[in-house]
Formats: sequence, structure tokens, C-alpha cells
Amino acid sequence: MNKRISRHIAYWILILLFLTLFFGYKWDNHILAFYFSSLLLPIAIGTSYFFNLYLVPNYLLTGKYWNFTLYFIYMLVVSLYLEMLVSLLSFVLIANYKVDVMGLESISIFILGVNLYLIVFVTSFIRIVLQFREKSQMVNSLRSELEKKQKDRIQIRANRKNHHIPLDELLYIESLDDYVKLVLIKSEITTREKITKLHSKLPDKFLRIHRSFVVNKEKVQSYSKSQVMINDLSIPIGRTYKKSAVEALHGHKPGRE
Repeated sequence: MNKRISRHIAYWILILLFLTLFFGYKWDNHILAFYFSSLLLPIAIGTSYFFNLYLVPNYLLTGKYWNFTLYFIYMLVVSLYLEMLVSLLSFVLIANYKVDVMGLESISIFILGVNLYLIVFVTSFIRIVLQFREKSQMVNSLRSELEKKQKDRIQIRANRKNHHIPLDELLYIESLDDYVKLVLIKSEITTREKITKLHSKLPDKFLRIHRSFVVNKEKVQSYSKSQVMINDLSIPIGRTYKKSAVEALHGHKPGRE
């Protein structure tokens, strides 16, 4: 099941539990409260989604404040009317007209309205928090990628010295027993840094195709499902990386500078 759907189901189960506990405390009858809350829940779900997925994005966020206010009033009237119908049916069918079983003060229009719109606005707040977090993660990811793209060199520590390697000259990186080899167009450099750490410093044009190899996509002459050719050298594609590597190379013009 989709994680998003699972989260929504879990959230509404919590809301049902909240309503059951609230009315159960008022009536001292949690079974009756559960039945009543189950009838109220579809109204809460429908009102929350209508408000958060339709009214807010289509009218409030687009500056159509008059339309937003008008439709909000319509929603308020309809939702409270439906809640009163549920209350009446519950009083007749579930409580069998017994006031001592189902206290009338707890199903007043005020109590029902406060509970309903507390749920609606809490749902809206949670959506805002989740969307803000998602947008923040996206911005951070884009900022990180932009910083990588703006770099045309990578600094490597080798032989107790710092070396600035031009990315356009870097063909591939190979991890050996206890060191890593960076193969450039005209030279090679070895370092004690880990290949995973080096890969994290590089922009997206550098692709991990094997636990021991990272290649420059722009230097790939040709490729298959099992290997890539760079500078007339065959470099294997690991089984773990095969799917992602082939997808990344697909559509990329070999040998493009």
C-alpha cells in the first residue's frame, strides 16, 4: 500500500479514537461513542479534504478571498447540518430517545462545530508543516546540487599535499585495496580517501557503476549492460548498480564533452 495512503488511514484512525474518547468521557459509554464517532467521521474527512484540497489551493492561495469566504460559509452550513442529522439519527436509533444515555448538551451544534473545525484546522496545520518540510528538503537538495555544479575542481589530499583536480580532466575513479586512484586524461593521482566520500563531492555527471568505480558520464565512449568504455578501457558495471547505471547512461550521448 502507498505510504501516503497508509499515513492518511492512520491519521483518521487517530481522529476516530479522539472522538470516541471525547464523547465516551461525556456519556460514560465508549461503545455508543464509537458508533456515534464512526457516523461523524465521514463528515470530518469530507470537510477536511474539501477545505484543504479544494478551497485553500483554488481560492485562498490564488487571492480569490470573496469566493473563499462564500464557499467556506456554504461548507460550514452544510457540514453542521449533516452533523445535526447524524446527532438526531443517533439519538433516535442508537440511544433510543434516552437522554441519560446520550447527553444532549454534548451533541449541541456548538460542541459538534468546535470538534469538527478543530479537526479541519489541525489537519490543515499538519499539511502546512509537512509541505514546508518537503519544500525545505527540496531547496536544500537543489542548493547542494547547484554548489556541486558550480565547482569545476575537486580538492584531493594525496602525498600530504592538497591537489586541485579539474573535473573536465577526470575520467574515472577506482577503489583499490587500501587507496583510491583518480585517472585523469594525462595523469593519475592516488589518495587514501574513500571512494564514497569522493563521489559525494562530485556533481551528477559522475556516476557510480560499481563498488570500485565512479565514472565521468561525459567521457563514456560506449556502454552495455555489463561495461562502459572510457579512453579505450573497459570498466565493469556491478550487478548492484546495473539498473541505475544503465538508466543514467540511457540517452546520454557517448563521448560528449
